Amino acid sequence: MVDFPERGGRGRLPLTVIGGYLGAGKTTLLNRLLTQTHGVRLAVLVNDFGSVNVDADLIANRDGETIRLTNGCVCCSIGDDLAFTLHDLADRADGPDHIVVEASGVAEPNRLAGYAASHPRLALDGIVVVADAETVRTRADDKYVGDLIRLQLASADVIALSKTDLIDAEACRRVRRWIEGEVPRARILEAAQAGHFTEFLFSGRTQPPRPACEGAEDHRRIFATWTFTREQPLDGAALRATIAALPPAVIRAKGFVSLAEAPGRRFVLQLVGSRWSLEPEEAGTAPAALSLGRSVVVCIGLADQLDTAQLATLFAPTSPSVFPPAVAALLRGEKSP
Repeated sequence: MVDFPERGGRGRLPLTVIGGYLGAGKTTLLNRLLTQTHGVRLAVLVNDFGSVNVDADLIANRDGETIRLTNGCVCCSIGDDLAFTLHDLADRADGPDHIVVEASGVAEPNRLAGYAASHPRLALDGIVVVADAETVRTRADDKYVGDLIRLQLASADVIALSKTDLIDAEACRRVRRWIEGEVPRARILEAAQAGHFTEFLFSGRTQPPRPACEGAEDHRRIFATWTFTREQPLDGAALRATIAALPPAVIRAKGFVSLAEAPGRRFVLQLVGSRWSLEPEEAGTAPAALSLGRSVVVCIGLADQLDTAQLATLFAPTSPSVFPPAVAALLRGEKSP
């Protein structure tokens, strides 16, 4: 197992957008991120300070539109210019390791995600949309806000299903099936799983986030990992087809890979939900122990859904010219079974 380096320093700065309709539970998620001790210098950008309930004991100081917390995080008001705020954070020598932007309840999250392209250090990590399990279907059919609800869901890389305690198990299953129909290959976290959102958000760091004292082992039962390693360069087309074929149970993946068609170079794989990228490695980002030509990919998913045998089949080729049947079918343009 190779430990991945920290995301901080002067490398790319991950940006996560959290969206969802009014009252869906975005602020609850943000409060968890701000108040937990996770070892990450996090900057959370919000529209309204008043909606974020930060314990007074956690506040180190407040300076205008910024609240600095004792756990190293900061909470900033978006103000009139989101791009200016993002650029300021990206240019700071002592800036954050990760930025989270809360979209307003009536915003389209993918529009905010576009700001990730406005600065060379920013990199879109993903869009998380919070959906109220009790009301999302009704609101999606509403003649006034239905189109917005569906646009929000369609933009999501991961959907955090909130308030599942307000409906029974069968109603929850119906909502899940409906979302899967609306958003094919949707990655869905339910309320209990979303409670461990920090583990999902910051997975792939050298030092994993420290869970809260209560239920400290729960995140190990909720999330599972599977690691693929290979000593020889991979076939780029096969790898891309494999990534495209990853099942919805894989909600996050990260890796450093060497490709047969680009000898002497290494690439960074990042996946959140259905969004993924494969980009040339920036100097110094790979672990020192990872030799050039070797590839390591870590997949993170829900423990009760992650099928490691299926993943092993998808990543099975032993040489660039040998593909597993599922990948070969995709390369021929056929649908996977």
